Amino acid sequence: PEPRRPGAAPGAPPRPPPSSPDAARPPGHVPGLPVPMASAPAGKDAAAVELEEKDSIEAYCREHSVDALVQGLVEGLLRDRPTTSPKEHFAHLLRMQLIKERQDDEASELEIFEAANASEVPGRLLIALFEATKKITSEIVPRDTIAIIIQETMKLLRCDRVSFFVYDRRIDMLVLNASNLEQPLRVRPGQGIAGHVFETQETASTPDCYEDDRFDQTFDRQTGYRSSSLLTMPIVDFEGECRGVLQAINKQGAQSFNHIDEILMENLTQHVSIALRNAEVYRAAIVTSERAGALIKMMQALSQDLGVQSMVLTITMHANELVQADRCTVFLVDEKKQELWSVSTDSGREIRIPKAAGIAGECATEGRLIAIPDAYADPRFNQQVDRETGYRTRSILAVPVLGQHPGAPGGPRPLAVIQMINKTEFDGAIGKFDDEDVQVMETFATFVASKLERSSLLAQAPGGASEAGKVFNLTGGSTPSRHGSKQREAHGRVLAIAEAAEESAE
Repeated sequence: PEPRRPGAAPGAPPRPPPSSPDAARPPGHVPGLPVPMASAPAGKDAAAVELEEKDSIEAYCREHSVDALVQGLVEGLLRDRPTTSPKEHFAHLLRMQLIKERQDDEASELEIFEAANASEVPGRLLIALFEATKKITSEIVPRDTIAIIIQETMKLLRCDRVSFFVYDRRIDMLVLNASNLEQPLRVRPGQGIAGHVFETQETASTPDCYEDDRFDQTFDRQTGYRSSSLLTMPIVDFEGECRGVLQAINKQGAQSFNHIDEILMENLTQHVSIALRNAEVYRAAIVTSERAGALIKMMQALSQDLGVQSMVLTITMHANELVQADRCTVFLVDEKKQELWSVSTDSGREIRIPKAAGIAGECATEGRLIAIPDAYADPRFNQQVDRETGYRTRSILAVPVLGQHPGAPGGPRPLAVIQMINKTEFDGAIGKFDDEDVQVMETFATFVASKLERSSLLAQAPGGASEAGKVFNLTGGSTPSRHGSKQREAHGRVLAIAEAAEESAE
């Protein structure tokens, strides 16, 4: 007799083999599992067929240890110890899987894991969070990165405004970028709620900011805006360093920010930290590239040996690109008259000041570099020129150009002073010159010194003409009037020299 199939009912007839595997397997069936029968075959009732199928499935489970497999899967899924029922937890995991499949390949496993833990956040908000982080991390240009962070935070948290504070370690200030500001402002660490959050690295949820003593009402008074609810959170990088503060203002619908808003912002700030890091690396690369290009351009121009005229004007007109300064002035030292001499590229007018006067004078006299973050707070700065021209000088970097002539008595002698004015940041704001700027300018001054020292025009010219007179063909004892013919003639030569310097630089 034919042996009974494992798990079959006693007396059950053997199942005839199918003509082909594909013919017997219904569409969508997984290979290896028993093939269900759509209807009872002729001569058999439905109960017998159901019993036979049940026995077949039980035999398959015993043969492949399905019970142990399912038990392991269940234990693995419940390892997170969910607070909800197993059914709700499994449904949530399936929903997370569907969300994951809708995301780009860039969505990391960490994002999905964090979203799964935030089971109290509705699925639509999780999708909005993923979309926001994807847009934020796709930007790399600093200005665009800041704009997209503000925009996406407003959309995600459904708030009226967003303030984004980025810490600038060079000036030890928080730079405030807000959705209602055209230009960034600066805030001290510890100032206001944002400054407090930056120092403590603790989130602050404020239902009514006017009831909080830390709130600075200055901006509301200046703009006429009424801040109500605030959600302020630190932006901490993977090294535990606070890089800034993200602040949502006035939850829409006259509500306060809730726990779900805090979860969303906490996840968002992690990606904001990464975006800030990427933007900082990009900014540093751009600055380095621009400095290298400007330095090569300057060295090529100065290597043409066009004389002191071209050298001075080339430095004056292009050296500011080395450190992103707004203006540059080069003063030559006239040892005989104990004066510093320069020329205005705007008017061609000769400028002379006492050698020991002002910041440039001290730099030339003592032969040391001087960096000033706030010119008006320094008593050495003469504000008269600013008052006459309407220009506002803020930061200054004065670098001495020292000659290394072996026969010079008393060591290196000052040949000139290169003075940079108003460091310009990426956002257009005026900052202060940093250590990298100092290093670049010191290297450049050494290169310029060798050029100036080899020039015979720095020596006293025969016939009593001063250094300035020899350079511009002017008599040493007379300074041309501002509107006289000599001034116009000198101005024409200055412009011609400037054009020659630009052509040689190209």
